[in-house]
Amino acid sequence: MTFDIIVVFLILVVVVVLFVTERMRHDLIGLLVMVVLGLTGVLGPNDLLHGFSNRAVVTIGAMFVLSAALTRTGTVAALGGKLAGYSQGSPARFLVYSLVVVCLMSAFINNTPVVVVFIPAVLTVCTKMGVSPSKFLMPISFASMLGGSCTLIGTSSNILVSSISEDTGYGAIGMFEFSGVGIVIVVVGMVYLLLLSFKVLPERITISSTITADSAKEYVTQVHISEDSHLIGRTLGETPFGKSRVSVVELIRGDAIRRLDRKTVLQQGDILLVRGDLNEILELDRQHEISITPELTRQVGDVKRVEMTLFELMIAPDSPLIGMTCRSVGIREWFGVSIFALQRKGKHHQKEIGDIELRMGDILLVRGPFESVARLRKSDSFILLEGVHEEVQERHKEPIAIATIATIVLLAAFGVYPISVLALGGVATVMLTRVLSPREVYQSIDWPVLVLIAGMIALGEAMANTGALDLVANQLITGVGSLGPHGTLWIFYFLTAGLSLLILNKPAAALATPLAVILALKLEVDPKPFIMAVAFAASTAMATPMGYQTNLLVYGPGGYNFRDFLKLGLPLNILVGIIACFLIPLFWNF
Repeated sequence: MTFDIIVVFLILVVVVVLFVTERMRHDLIGLLVMVVLGLTGVLGPNDLLHGFSNRAVVTIGAMFVLSAALTRTGTVAALGGKLAGYSQGSPARFLVYSLVVVCLMSAFINNTPVVVVFIPAVLTVCTKMGVSPSKFLMPISFASMLGGSCTLIGTSSNILVSSISEDTGYGAIGMFEFSGVGIVIVVVGMVYLLLLSFKVLPERITISSTITADSAKEYVTQVHISEDSHLIGRTLGETPFGKSRVSVVELIRGDAIRRLDRKTVLQQGDILLVRGDLNEILELDRQHEISITPELTRQVGDVKRVEMTLFELMIAPDSPLIGMTCRSVGIREWFGVSIFALQRKGKHHQKEIGDIELRMGDILLVRGPFESVARLRKSDSFILLEGVHEEVQERHKEPIAIATIATIVLLAAFGVYPISVLALGGVATVMLTRVLSPREVYQSIDWPVLVLIAGMIALGEAMANTGALDLVANQLITGVGSLGPHGTLWIFYFLTAGLSLLILNKPAAALATPLAVILALKLEVDPKPFIMAVAFAASTAMATPMGYQTNLLVYGPGGYNFRDFLKLGLPLNILVGIIACFLIPLFWNF
């Protein structure tokens, strides 16, 4: 085993560990892979940066823009908003309509914005129906994967597999070449979700749903610690506030505004910002001689009445806040709301959240006045989990966006032009027709995803150039080659599926597709069935939340934990794999 092969395998192990432990941003992982490969001399500069000029990276970036165009014109939101009316109060009917609509849309546009738009719509409908959103959000994520597996542009991993297939000399994959197997998988998968979602998934509640509407309306006022106050020298826990339902939000001491804990010792001149029911505030004033607004006991109207409410904000996939701490975000200064709790992967954090670095899918429980809603809805950093995520929509430009996508699909289906050229033409069209402004175009591209893909393409090339792929292929043939092409295909499919569950679908596709070609050549069969196995295995990673981006998006709003994904997703993953392994050799002969 050469030095270069050892380096490549060490990088691969570290990459898997970093993905599983989530210790590092995914785009940074891709960058570090390229840096290490370059510094160790495993790849030269041209090969190292080849991923950035890869057709798949260009096409995926363009499809982000086209998906944003459909979202911007309100096409996705309009369908999501109408589901409640069509469902007529029936949760089962709502699930059927949601899965069908999400599945169809995900076949032609990126599934991440589809799920992003549907999350607040589902939460609103569930609140009206009195059912738990946990029964719906995970199935919607899975439906987006099933739909995406049916076409070339349905998921970025399909585009990536097609590009690598073309680069290795086995041709690009057609627009609807996936559809024969994909439609069977969709039908079986949808039946599975409709039969088992309500039975398997638990009823979970989100962090704001435990607060009633009445408790969200409070009075805010200030308590002044005067020179003769009995509170001087006492800790907050020893004061009446420690035993009442009136909470102390902040301490103003001199020019500084501080957070309090129960051990904070009060001093003369301190001003406490307190929040609670008006009658309880007045009762504390009468019993404990706390000094609030002098006119308060005589005229209730003089109290500063702030009608507060709770909001749940989810960190958007391309939010600039990712990697920042709650303390450095400055949400109070920008939006006039305060962070009270953070939810990540089913766990609630209420202490020491100031230093927690934000990740995609994190949910912030914030409290503020109703006027803050408008500012929050305009922000691209958050997804407001309250009603449909409203934004300015160019509904009159909806036909342009739909026609652009339809033209790309048709021309690609007949092989008139390569999908990469058509996708770039689509981007130019939505810019020229002002469906999206240049600024919106660049903001809609998920740059971290593209950097990650470029890094994984570089790692795949390093494995091919150093002979690491040959080594892995030889080991597989030694272990399972006696099973023949069919048996080897089964083993290879589920190995790829397992890798996708650990390191996301796109990195798995970038690494497994070159291996599929080499493995098939060593078996002396056509590589196409193995290439298609990679495509289906990578695009249907359902058994873990980190297997697919949409799973991470629904993790928090659905209140799920890791076991929930295993219960519903793992059997479906296995079922899809069995169907794919049976059908792939029938559509693409060895």
